[in-house]
Order: sequence, then C-alpha cells, then structure tokens
Amino acid sequence: MDQQGAPSFLCGDIPPAVLCEAEAAEPRLGAPSSSAAELATQLIHHVVFDHPLPSPGSAVAPASSLLSVPAPRHWRSGGSWATAPSERSARYSAVYARVSLALQVAMREWIPSLFFDEASRLEDLDLAQGMIAWRASRPAVGEHVDRLCCDILDPEMMERCFFWVERNIRPVLRTLLPVSSQMHYNQRGFYDPRNTNRILMRLRRSQRGFQMILKAEEDIITQLVKLVSATPTLRAKAQRQPRNAETDIARNVERTMTNIEARLRRIIPHGDIETIQRMLLVVLTNALAESETESLPRVA
Repeated sequence: MDQQGAPSFLCGDIPPAVLCEAEAAEPRLGAPSSSAAELATQLIHHVVFDHPLPSPGSAVAPASSLLSVPAPRHWRSGGSWATAPSERSARYSAVYARVSLALQVAMREWIPSLFFDEASRLEDLDLAQGMIAWRASRPAVGEHVDRLCCDILDPEMMERCFFWVERNIRPVLRTLLPVSSQMHYNQRGFYDPRNTNRILMRLRRSQRGFQMILKAEEDIITQLVKLVSATPTLRAKAQRQPRNAETDIARNVERTMTNIEARLRRIIPHGDIETIQRMLLVVLTNALAESETESLPRVA
C-alpha cells in the first residue's frame, strides 16, 4: 500500500485498483429507467416505509473520451441503505470511510474521462491541469471522522496528495499526448510529459482548478453521507409522523441532488450530470452493502 518515501499519516490513500476489483466481476445489466433523484427516493422509502427495492441496473458512461472510457457501475441485487449507520453510530467512521474511498475512486475514473470528451477542454488550463492532477492522485481519508477525503486547508493532506500526483501524472499526460501535441506551441508545453517538473511546479503555485475539484469532491461526499446517514432518524420518525417523514425525504433528496449538481457543474459544465449522479448512488449503495458483509461474524 505504501511506497518508499510516502508520508503515512492517513488512514486511506489506497490504489484505485484495490477498490475496483469487485466492480469488475459484476455482470452487465441494463441502465435504470429512473432518475437519480427517483432512485435515491426509492432507496430511502425501502428503509423508512419498507417499500420494495428498485430493480437492478447500471450507470453507463458515454463511449467516447480522450482518456479511458469509465467502466459501467452495476447495481447489485439486494443492495440497500437499511444498514447505513446514523451520525452518532459507533460504526459511522469505519463505514463512511469505506464509502468515501469508493466514491473517490469512481469520481476520479468518471469525471476526468467525461471532462476530456474533446480536445477543446485542454484550452481551460487551470481546470484541465486540475483534472489531470486529480486523476493522478489517490483516494484518501484522514485520521478523524470529519475528514472523509482530502481537505484543501490541511497542509499535510495536500502534501500527501501531491506526493501521489507527482508519481502518477506522467501516464495521464502521455494518454493525452496525441491531442495535446496538436495544440499551438504556446499551449502544448503545459501538457507535454517532458515538462512534467514545470507542470507540477505550476500546479503547486496555481492550484485554483485543482483545489476547486478537490473541494467539489469533498462537498459531494458530504452531501451523500448526510443523506444516507439520516435514514435511521427518518425511519423512527415515520413510526409517529409518516406524512412528515415523507415530506422530509422529498426535501432531503431535492436538496442533496441540487447541491451535487451545482458542484458538478463547476468542474464539468458540459457533462451528463444525471448519469454521474446515478453512478454515485450505485457506488454508494454497493459500498454500504460491502461494509455490511465485512461486518458480519465469520463462521469457523
């Protein structure tokens, strides 16, 4: 997990491949017919009102990118939010750290690939270089329960983040080389793998795009964790005030999806936000199911 010379104060910071192994083994299913908001509502209704789970399906990305096309994220039969811990639960930190890592893996795979759907994206230097750096970084969580991903205000976490960017950025730059080499000579140097040291120096000095992406990642994960961790409270409320619980569910889902869309629009204004939101819900649900499976006692 660690690499020679790497700081080691984080609990997370793991290779994306480790978290993607289970996804690769899933069979391909049809895309879900419901929207992301409808899917979230159905998942919460299953927990709060014992309604049926939504049908299995997949979140499938568009088949064109200057980077690799993201793998579909498949809905696993039986996955639900029924075991999601509340904010005060003793399981909160362990479960949502895993959820956060899974979401970070998925976002680093999907969002940069959808961002680089055509060569003109390279013209937005700050955002394009930020996407490249984000793709090269590794998922991480901090030592405390409120640090579910990289905090841009934490110098140590940012230094850890740049440690992995420096080691992983060249393959991303090489993937984009067929396109970046066709740019004007004043621009192509900002993406030339031979200029990696200069690119890294610029990223450290001008972090506007990179920090905006990391902040969006943090906000999206926070919104999703708040949504799912509220389900135990909503279930208890539904026993006494079912109509009020129904209203709260609708309000929570609408607020969450609106906030996530706003943050995604800042970093990928031209992308299919609905597909990304649906993918995030699938990954979240699968990660919760895996956490529940791992917490079960093993029979000797």
